[in-house]
Amino acid sequence: MTNPNDSCWKSGSARVAESIGSAIVNGTYPVGEKLPLEADLARQHGASRNTLREAMRLLAAKNLIEIAPRRGTVVRPRGAWNILDRDVLAWSASQFRNDPSFMEELVRIRFAIEPAAAQEAARNATDAEIAVIRSTFEDMARLVDQQDEPDCLEADLAFHVAVAEATHNRFLKSVAYSIVHAMRLNFQRLFEVPHNFAGNLENHRLVMDAIAMRDPKEAFDASLRLLERSHDDTRRLFESPPKREETNLFNMENEEIDP
Repeated sequence: MTNPNDSCWKSGSARVAESIGSAIVNGTYPVGEKLPLEADLARQHGASRNTLREAMRLLAAKNLIEIAPRRGTVVRPRGAWNILDRDVLAWSASQFRNDPSFMEELVRIRFAIEPAAAQEAARNATDAEIAVIRSTFEDMARLVDQQDEPDCLEADLAFHVAVAEATHNRFLKSVAYSIVHAMRLNFQRLFEVPHNFAGNLENHRLVMDAIAMRDPKEAFDASLRLLERSHDDTRRLFESPPKREETNLFNMENEEIDP
């Protein structure tokens, strides 16, 4: 299947933005430094000035650069970057996947969000939404048995999004969608921990069952247990060398869960 995120499917401005954005995140263009002049950048990338300007607008929207009159275009501080943006994550993947602080911070924000989401889903989910949660869990279980890692990863993400949808809380849903691409990167690393997904499958089932039984307290507690297992696996990942050959699964295409 052709991936619409491949370069041949991207607009000219998106390709230029990807090239410059990658150069920013890897430090070719350091924080606080001005980018080359517009004419020079256009020539380097074989792009028209209009295409380059659109690429600059894309990068500015991701908070990577600031376009200031008379100052030129300046790379913004890393703390300002929208690291949850799917493109910024993709450009930064090689750095973030080996950064224990990034993975730790992601798990911490999940602790703040997911138990509350499971609790609210237990209170508010419709029968149809519970059926969707159950379906995503069944997909996970089947794919774990088949050792189909990429599809299992997507089914796992779909499970968490389905729980968030069932909260009927627009803020919880928005936060869940905003971190889903970062979670994908985390889950890809966790595939390096043997039996991680199979080992945590039961905790997903307990979350699902508590929501189906409309038991908010048990849903909250089950979600905590799920995250504690994920947190332990993440720590083990960085305490010892990977036990398996790395697989590059960083595919941002997933129409089902994109906000």
